Amino acid sequence: MKISRNNFGGINNSTVVIGNNNRVSNGKNEEIDWEKFSAELMTTLTKLPQNSEEFRACTQLLVESTSKDEGKVSAFLKKHAPQFTSDVFSNLASTLLADTINKLMVGM
Repeated sequence: MKISRNNFGGINNSTVVIGNNNRVSNGKNEEIDWEKFSAELMTTLTKLPQNSEEFRACTQLLVESTSKDEGKVSAFLKKHAPQFTSDVFSNLASTLLADTINKLMVGM
C-alpha cells in the first residue's frame, strides 16, 4: 500500500519522530526552586529518625543546597544515592522533593 500526499499531519515539527533510537526533548531546562527544595528538605528532616543514615545525608544535603550549585548538589546526591533511594527516605519525602532529587541524580 502506498500513501501519497501525506505529511503525517506536520509530524516533522512535533515531538513525534519517525525512526529508531530517537530521543525526544522539549528543550526546556527546568530551574530548581532552591527555597522550596530547602523547605521540603527541612520538612523531611522532621520526619526522619535522627539516628538514621538518611537523616545525616539529608542534613548534609541541606547544607550543600545553600550553594545553589546544581552540579555540586548532583554530585553529592550521586555519592549518597543509597540514602536517597532507600524505602525510609522514599516513604517520608514529598513527591516534589523525591522528583527533584531523582532529576538531579539522573541529570536534568
